Amino acid sequence: MGRSDGPPTEVPAHAVTVGNFEMDKTEVTNAAYAQFVLQTNHAPPEQWGSVRPPVGQELQPVSNISYDDAVAFAEWRSKRDGVTYRLPTEEEWEYAARNGEKDNVYPWGNTWESGRAAIQEAGVGAPQAVGTYPQGMNSWGVLDLVGNVWEWTSSKASLYGGDPDKRLAQQKDWIVIRGGCYASSIKGAFPPGPVSATIRTWVAPNFKNPFLGFRLVKASSNPAGASQNPGQ
Repeated sequence: MGRSDGPPTEVPAHAVTVGNFEMDKTEVTNAAYAQFVLQTNHAPPEQWGSVRPPVGQELQPVSNISYDDAVAFAEWRSKRDGVTYRLPTEEEWEYAARNGEKDNVYPWGNTWESGRAAIQEAGVGAPQAVGTYPQGMNSWGVLDLVGNVWEWTSSKASLYGGDPDKRLAQQKDWIVIRGGCYASSIKGAFPPGPVSATIRTWVAPNFKNPFLGFRLVKASSNPAGASQNPGQ
């Protein structure tokens, strides 16, 4: 996890152990979140303007929701499907984005290639429908791990090498987000740095932003892979 040649938040490279899990193939969509909103009377994202997303945006990733909103959705979907879903730890998230022990810099390999992610260089200027970049998938078929929208994890803010200077004293309960978004760049300056499978930063749990969404995972008896339920 991490790397030795990245921004301060991504160093040093270090070994972690990750149990088996399955991850949604895509970020949770507006359409999926709308089902949750309608069935629970949960507040919709502010930019919708109603309890349904704008027409034509149903397959875009839901965004502008807090950590608690994402957890509430996971609890609702767990009850609906009879399966325990949750936000991924950042270790699980990075394992998926780097293809496990391959330690790739991007979900598709170690070299940046255009046409594989919705980031600044793609010139999209807005979230794209999930799965728009199939060539950007990882080894297990998980899509959009880089770009489109940042994704909540369940992990609290931390520095890999420890925090002897207590730099995170005011942010110890903030939550790590991963993956970058459509406004991120492969030439990005720190913070948070260039977009990659190791990019990370943290925000307050009540933070909401049009650049920030999520996907879910569930425990599995099989090696890490893509869930057959793509965020619906």
